[in-house]
Amino acid sequence: MKVSIFGLGYVGVVCAACFAKLGHKITGVDVIDYKIDAINKGKAPLEEKGLNNLLKEQVYLNRLSATKNVKDAILNTDISFICVGTPPKKNGDLDLSILKTVCEEIGVVLKEKNYHIIVIRSTMFPGSFEILKNILEKCSGKKQGRDFDLLTNPEFLREGSAIKDFFNPPYIIVGTDNKSAGKIVLNSYSKIKTKKFLVKPDLAQMIKYANNSWHALKVTFANEIASICKEKNINSKKLMGLFCEDYQLNISPYYLTPGFAYGGSCLSKDTAALKNISQKLNLKTPVIDSISKSNMEQINRAIKLIVSKGKKKIGILGLTFKPNTDDIRGNPILFVINYLLNQKYNLKVFDSLIDASNIKKINNSYRKEIFDLINRENLKDKIEDISRLFSDLDDALNQDVIIISNRDKSLKKYLINLPKEKIIIDLQNTFNQSDFTAKYETL
Repeated sequence: MKVSIFGLGYVGVVCAACFAKLGHKITGVDVIDYKIDAINKGKAPLEEKGLNNLLKEQVYLNRLSATKNVKDAILNTDISFICVGTPPKKNGDLDLSILKTVCEEIGVVLKEKNYHIIVIRSTMFPGSFEILKNILEKCSGKKQGRDFDLLTNPEFLREGSAIKDFFNPPYIIVGTDNKSAGKIVLNSYSKIKTKKFLVKPDLAQMIKYANNSWHALKVTFANEIASICKEKNINSKKLMGLFCEDYQLNISPYYLTPGFAYGGSCLSKDTAALKNISQKLNLKTPVIDSISKSNMEQINRAIKLIVSKGKKKIGILGLTFKPNTDDIRGNPILFVINYLLNQKYNLKVFDSLIDASNIKKINNSYRKEIFDLINRENLKDKIEDISRLFSDLDDALNQDVIIISNRDKSLKKYLINLPKEKIIIDLQNTFNQSDFTAKYETL
């Protein structure tokens, strides 16, 4: 395959050398003379482990060359990968000026070509894709999806191990609305054995931000834990090593599922205790301190979403914080119920494990202070009033808005036939829109 690569910085020059190693004919494009000259002499224009030898080999095999000539690069290749920088502005936005300029130059040349594939490897925030598409269409006079295709292919290369990362990626992701073009791009990686995904462009762009923010969060979290450990004379390196031995919960997808705020007794109690410990030690741990604040924001988002529907008759499915337990401690739905009761909403709550018959037991147990969230102080008989909240499933489903508050998948069979005028709000993101006739939303 004939491939042009625009931008010969850390990402571009590594991609050029590695794609050549895969057997493609590569034309590198840059505006800086010393980069062009160095590559054509088989020398790396920057320091990266193994790059010098790889470049020398591929140039010698006549698989790789560099040029400043955009026209020749486009007309003589099938696919162009754009790897130019998108540096941050002072306000945090990305500077897309170089990327825009490259697309303008490519667009002008596309006037002379029947079809070409352009792939963005540069990091861009979702929504930027449309800007580049418009530039290409305006400068070429041609149409995306017919005369050219614009795709995105985020890179996951770390400086110092970029060549190793290229040939051993966790996955390869291509974002496109055209599956045929996407398969062509994936085919350029055919010799690399890993998981490969074709997804929508915005999703492909967002994964880079999710990944890097997660990595940054891990570093910061480990450092905050280490600062507490130091004050308590605990070996933080051994602690985090032990932490990473848990592949069921700690290093796993288990808690990385979008949904409602966390609940239960342990997460709420232990994050609060850790925050309290750090404060007593006079340590600043803003990441740990912000966990409960962020959780409360998710609860507030749920309330706003429910209120935005303009309906007063609300059915709530689930009072326990997760299926297969009768524990309601820390369940964020209690905060939602408390707010809605105080705003005079008509609520019907169904939970197969919690009903009016065991309200007194709950109220007199260790869970009392949690349950008090749904007791209103102005009521003479709180127990009697709370009992009225509970209903059978049919009554809860008869309300205008149905709230799914825990991941009880057995509820699906009762929800699939609800009429289209009903509104289902799935706080836990348990189901899919296609499962239901009724209107369906998640947080």
